[in-house]
Amino acid sequence: MSPGEIAATADRIQAAWESGRICSLSGRGLRARVLRAGRLVRAGMLSPAAAAAVAIEAENVALAFAPLPTPPLDD
Repeated sequence: MSPGEIAATADRIQAAWESGRICSLSGRGLRARVLRAGRLVRAGMLSPAAAAAVAIEAENVALAFAPLPTPPLDD
């Protein structure tokens, strides 16, 4: 998985929470995990194959959590 593909995975996770398909809380954290894996590859601390596994796992987990209902706002 190339750096561009890792970034695309992070973008898909973000799009899923912004569209209301997944929980924004888990989506934000898992997107950050994908981005960190990309930074670790660039730093030579993680192999591209390991980063690809992290990205795939993170996307799958993110898609497993439905969003919570939004409570009504108290005025």
